[in-house]
Amino acid sequence: MPNHVIGLALQHNPALPMIARWTRPIPRDFFAAEPLKSYALRPTRKKCVRLSNLFRNRSCFARSAFYRRYMAPQRCAHGVCLFFWKRRRLICVIVILRTATQGDFSPAEMKLLQHLYPQFLTALRRLGSLEREHSVRMDFEEFLNRLPMPTILLRWNLKPIYQNRAAREFCALWEKGPEQAKRTKATSP
Repeated sequence: MPNHVIGLALQHNPALPMIARWTRPIPRDFFAAEPLKSYALRPTRKKCVRLSNLFRNRSCFARSAFYRRYMAPQRCAHGVCLFFWKRRRLICVIVILRTATQGDFSPAEMKLLQHLYPQFLTALRRLGSLEREHSVRMDFEEFLNRLPMPTILLRWNLKPIYQNRAAREFCALWEKGPEQAKRTKATSP
């Protein structure tokens, strides 16, 4: 599928700022601009939308501040957005922009994007799951780090994945003896 610019905005956690990445330089407020912002707040919305469909007609789109600020500097004339929601909250937007010479998205390309939507959604869910897992692990490690007793976490294959300071000191004492353990710092894993 030919494209000129691809953008992605991601915000799994509402407490964290939105992450936006582009293949070319685009102003940072693209995803917060009208009409994208008002479209995301509508109660009924589609998952896959042409940018020109967010305006009354093609001439309104071409004359809009949105077109002049974001699309014209990149020489883009056509665009499509894939919106992803989780419990009525927008978590991700993928934007594909094209130049006039590349042409508008054909019905077959729109159908392909609609078929790819579930795969993107699965990847986003997996990303959210990994983010939650990482957050829980970091909180758990912080909790274990404060414990005064030696604690070591093992993987299923009995390889250590975490040890707190007390465990490192205990292992150093056990491996090197009391005299040498006093002289070395127990910071190695």
